[in-house]
Amino acid sequence: MRRAGAAFLALAIAEPAFAQRTDENAVREAEDGFGKSVGNESVGIYASGEVRGFSANDAGNARVEGLYFDRAGGITDVIVRGSTVRLGLTAFGYPFPAPTGIVDTDLRRTGTDAVLSLRLSSGEYLGPDLVAEAAIPVSDKLGINLGFGLFDDQYVSGASAWFVSYGSVTRWRPADGVELTGFFARYDYGDEEQSPTLYTSGSFLPPKVERRLFYGQQWAEWRGHSQNYGGIAKANFGEWQLAAGVFNSRFTRDDFASLYFDGIDRTGVGRLVVVSGQDQRTASTSGELRASRVFAEGVRRHRLVFSARGRSKQNDYGGYHVADLGAATIGVADPRPEPNRVYGALTEDRVRQMSYAIGYEMRWPGFGELNLDLSRTDYRKAVTQPGRPVERRRDQPWLWNAALAVTPTEQLTLYGATTRGLEESGTAPGNAANRNEALPALRTRQQEIGLRYAFPGGIRLVSALFDIRKPYFEIDSRDGVYRILGTVIHRGAEFSLSGQPLPGLDLVAGAVLLRPRVTGAAVDEGRLGSKPIGRTGMLIDLNADYRLPALAGMSVDMRLLYEGRRTARADNSFNIPARATVDVGARYRTKFGKIPATIRLQVRNVANVYGWRVFGGGGFAPMVGRRILATLTADF
Repeated sequence: MRRAGAAFLALAIAEPAFAQRTDENAVREAEDGFGKSVGNESVGIYASGEVRGFSANDAGNARVEGLYFDRAGGITDVIVRGSTVRLGLTAFGYPFPAPTGIVDTDLRRTGTDAVLSLRLSSGEYLGPDLVAEAAIPVSDKLGINLGFGLFDDQYVSGASAWFVSYGSVTRWRPADGVELTGFFARYDYGDEEQSPTLYTSGSFLPPKVERRLFYGQQWAEWRGHSQNYGGIAKANFGEWQLAAGVFNSRFTRDDFASLYFDGIDRTGVGRLVVVSGQDQRTASTSGELRASRVFAEGVRRHRLVFSARGRSKQNDYGGYHVADLGAATIGVADPRPEPNRVYGALTEDRVRQMSYAIGYEMRWPGFGELNLDLSRTDYRKAVTQPGRPVERRRDQPWLWNAALAVTPTEQLTLYGATTRGLEESGTAPGNAANRNEALPALRTRQQEIGLRYAFPGGIRLVSALFDIRKPYFEIDSRDGVYRILGTVIHRGAEFSLSGQPLPGLDLVAGAVLLRPRVTGAAVDEGRLGSKPIGRTGMLIDLNADYRLPALAGMSVDMRLLYEGRRTARADNSFNIPARATVDVGARYRTKFGKIPATIRLQVRNVANVYGWRVFGGGGFAPMVGRRILATLTADF
């Protein structure tokens, strides 16, 4: 229960460890195999877009340093130290979780000395990037982090884009136990060429296309920005802890164009379609105010938590121009003249949500921990389409969470938890008969049981069985309407093994065995398959980092990723085959004079395995092939 006990006082202000960029290593810092990112590296079976087969962001489970954050656009990593996926036992101490786990982002902070870090990387497919970060301890109470990055991204399709990232983090401790944090982060992007999504006419894969050969349209590009800023206040007043955060997140597509090939036959011929738009924007203001008090009763510790969290989200989209460019062959460069693109009025989607909650936590050393949460949510949504009346949705559910962990031995912890949640469902897609219709919020639920066991020598095993249920939206084959056709159920088992089995060897392994199913009348009548598109029944991620004893500063690393076959069509008539990829790399830590530096070499997808990714609706795109990355990092 040591981790749960530490998280019990998560609002306490403590001095986190500061690591320079040359010391960053996701494998060595990961506590388990579920999901950890550090700098520009990540390990684990989960990420923010997929936890137990679902999106933690859509479930409202994004956090910034423990506080609720409704993310519209990504926070540039020039100010982000890393992120951690927390679920099951690792989510104990995080008040008011929803199904599908928590993804918590940590911002950078200063140490005791001023440091200027530079990172120069060859990037994927030799698209170079340069990142500069300054950590400036102005005083023992005030610290400032500044970050700037230039990126020339290159993609497997041969497309490319430029990104400019910049941001800052300021932390001030005006008194003992009080910390105020403000941050700003933005990246601008442009000339982002789009690779086509491929839709076949039957139950087969598209013909193999040459990777790094661009066969899109040069004029079909994206341009826009992502911007995030906010403030965090945390304070301890004896037995009381206060925390508050207010955030603004925005993502824009000032110009964009998406390409797809429709009805591709076995020779690779289909119809090329370009969907263009302008001035698309998603913006959200969100935040949380939380107060808690700790009560001592002998060795037991009790905590009451009161929280108010909310968001106001605006999403402007639509007015698309659709251009059918006629028959074309995939994998063949075939420039077409740019059509005269005329755009219509936008659809305005507005969401306002407030939640008020109370929670109770009890920690009993040597026995276990109990978490109980109850919240009342008021969810409102209004969608205004051009020339149509406003569509409104409202829901006011009671949501709750209950979790119990017991420690029968010092090495073993057992737990069980059940959770209810409410998450956004968006609007009907553009190819549905009811396109842009406001959809109801989804009521979700999760049940799980699991354990953690500490083996001698520091090896940790974490395992869980889970059952997640959500309404399932898909286009109804009877009338083309996008509606709830049943319930999607994810039952599965997940495993994590981490630690140092041998001196100098760090091991992080994660695996999930998933049984995704859809139930309901559409499945019973044969209009929909029982397996949802894009899900896999098995995912294994194995990472190892070994420091060579004969060569100081030198380490080698390896990653093995196995993905089972994935359902590729709504009628379940076809699957993408299983595949395994291997990455290998090495780090050399040295000094140039008095300047610490790390030289990093890595080969990803060593065997150049060819495969396909599948998206919602059954669209395909080739997976990334072999590439070599070289990175030099220095701390001045």
